[in-house]
Amino acid sequence: MEGPRFEPEIPLVNRMIRSRPRTCGRSATRLVVSFGLLTMLFGGAVALRALAMPAPIQDAKAADPAVALTKEIVDQADRAKPEKIKDLANLRSRAAFDGIKQVYDTMKTTFMKREVVRAMPAFDGVADAEQPALQMLMDIATGASETELRDAALDSLGACPGHGKDFLRMIVTSPADDGVREKAMKLHVKMATKDDLVWYKQIFTIDEKAEKERKEEHDKAEKAAKKEAKEDKKNKGKKGKDDKDPKDTKADPGKPKAVVMQGAIRLTAFEALASSLKIEELEKANDDPYPKIHRAALEEMAARGEKKTFDFAEKIFKDDAELPENRVIAARVMAKIQGTKVAAEFLKRATNNTSPIELRRGLAEILIGFNDADVNKDLIAELGRGKNVGEKLFQIYAVRGLKDDHVDKALLRMLQDKDKEVVIAAAKILGERKYQDAIETLQKMWEKGTKDREIMRAAMTATAMIRQGDPKWIDKLIEMTKNDDPEVRSLALDALGNSADKAHIDQLVAALDDKNWSTRLAALEALERMHAKEAISPIILRMAKEEGRMQNEFANTLWRLTGQPYADNSVAWDNWWKENGANFQILSDADLEKIKTGEEEWRLRQETHIDSKFFGIRIISHRVIFIIDISGSMDWDLTNDYKGKPAANRMEVAKSELSKCIQSLDPSALFNIYTFSSDVEKWVDGSLAAANEKNRTDAVAFVDKLKAFGGTNLYGAVKAAFTDPDVDTIFIMSDGEPTVGDVIDPGTIREHVKAWNEHRKIQINTIQIAGQFQVLEWLAQDSGGTSVKFE
Repeated sequence: MEGPRFEPEIPLVNRMIRSRPRTCGRSATRLVVSFGLLTMLFGGAVALRALAMPAPIQDAKAADPAVALTKEIVDQADRAKPEKIKDLANLRSRAAFDGIKQVYDTMKTTFMKREVVRAMPAFDGVADAEQPALQMLMDIATGASETELRDAALDSLGACPGHGKDFLRMIVTSPADDGVREKAMKLHVKMATKDDLVWYKQIFTIDEKAEKERKEEHDKAEKAAKKEAKEDKKNKGKKGKDDKDPKDTKADPGKPKAVVMQGAIRLTAFEALASSLKIEELEKANDDPYPKIHRAALEEMAARGEKKTFDFAEKIFKDDAELPENRVIAARVMAKIQGTKVAAEFLKRATNNTSPIELRRGLAEILIGFNDADVNKDLIAELGRGKNVGEKLFQIYAVRGLKDDHVDKALLRMLQDKDKEVVIAAAKILGERKYQDAIETLQKMWEKGTKDREIMRAAMTATAMIRQGDPKWIDKLIEMTKNDDPEVRSLALDALGNSADKAHIDQLVAALDDKNWSTRLAALEALERMHAKEAISPIILRMAKEEGRMQNEFANTLWRLTGQPYADNSVAWDNWWKENGANFQILSDADLEKIKTGEEEWRLRQETHIDSKFFGIRIISHRVIFIIDISGSMDWDLTNDYKGKPAANRMEVAKSELSKCIQSLDPSALFNIYTFSSDVEKWVDGSLAAANEKNRTDAVAFVDKLKAFGGTNLYGAVKAAFTDPDVDTIFIMSDGEPTVGDVIDPGTIREHVKAWNEHRKIQINTIQIAGQFQVLEWLAQDSGGTSVKFE
């Protein structure tokens, strides 16, 4: 969804002239404020001074306290106390700002640079320092490579009541990264006055003619992509460099695009406007191309108690094309208005096999939330009688919290169901309910083995939940730590760690040398939960043998256990322990809490520089798989400019970013590339390849030949990546929701990946191209990864 193409028209913005984006050092974008705007905001004479380059610190100014304090901080660099930076900024003079700028350029760690950024709101309202300070914050917000610095710069602009809002506004209408623009918009709304509503309405309103043209182009391209998907097998391997470009026309590469307001920015503007809109305008919002605006309109109507609210909610609820989360919210509104009168309709929708899992679960929670005896009785009576998978899954989820012997027995019978999804769901709920009579059946399901690994995993996890605290089970877990299956070993280690019994430290320490990285990580996490002094020395010894992500995991664990600042320097840790180990006392709960609170600060203080990035996300791992969408829609252009380049093609952007990333990989790293359209292909068969010079060259050549065609088989690509035993980090780049494959429901994909990853602990980072796709956000969120967006 594009949104309105924004051309400034209202008075303030008419006095803003945005130049062509240009780079500044390693910055992605630098925005330039016009002289006219500076004059208007700060006065002519002051503006002329503001535009001048900061004067160097000279001996003649030695008496100025700002000069002396700047020198003191610069000399100490990253060892300086953060309070000194605040003291410098609080001098609130042009000399102080010149010093702050010099300090920022001197610092090497992200932490100290962020401290400088956080101190800069002190210049708000300082006649000859305010504008250059705000300009510097805007440059950092739009150009810094570190997310922490961009966020801090935006927050600082939001803390400047004088003119911070004006700079946030310029960022919103700039070609900066979408995440930056979204946050700038939210901060602007927090500072809004009634005068801003006119601009918000302009931001929200779509140019209907431009949107119609865009939709026609989108539909045409989508039909072509679907046609290609059906012919994949026939055309497979026939695409080459001589193929005709499927796009008839390309935008003028020399002309920057008008900035398009993507959905999340328009949503923020709409939410700020909602309370001032008429009922007719709220109703019209239900036809908006960005679905989340439908939800915001409904919530505003419900808050007002409008008579039309129920009809509005029912329309959203019954629309199969709506976002499942919107339909759940609409159902809640309907339930609040009519109570159990809507139960029959909810049951009908929830038991429909085509209903997405997110909707079924939401409706189950609403029905149970009625706490109505008749409704509960009906739910229990229907359990196990479902005619399709969707109906059975809904019934299982709906009764999960009902205390009734009939529920337990019915769930136990469902472990024999012919549908795998039903068996997995029944096992999970039996585990949550700790139903003792299920132990024998569950244990047989995984002890004797099964052809289906997902069923085995579910039965094993449920058994561990039910038998937690059982002494005989502890003995079984110790035996399982030597199992041939790494996933069984990891589950046993997790369970031993949860027991908090330090008698099992020896088993956990032994597992630190397991050949499987995810098993070593499970042992490490279990030892951390033990809070045992005996674990520290073995962790230090093992860290020296680790690399990439695992070395980082060991370093972070040692920091949380001890509070010592040695990062991944195993020699420094070893020396510290030899000197202090005998007298070291494990930290108290209060001290541990302080350590956890300061973990981000500790991380940002490290001077380790990671040059390898993919779409701005740092690559720490030495065992990584890149999953790249090459479906037909990847041949379309991005909505907005990308890094100052107009009319950027999605596929070309992806190939450029991936090639740069591959070339910067650590030579000791292992990697592979998976591409997916209707099918899934690999750069190299088998496991990960070494990132030596030859392989990096070959991989770049492979990337250069990629062509866009077919559908979007996200599920197949992720499932294939999980078959690699060595990978610990996955990057997924895609420009659309799943359209083909064994599973296309985003909620179901999420459930499956969470199950696969419960004991694998793979970190998943996602890049959303030209849209916002919840499944990609979920995959990153569930695995502790990062998700970024580019329109």
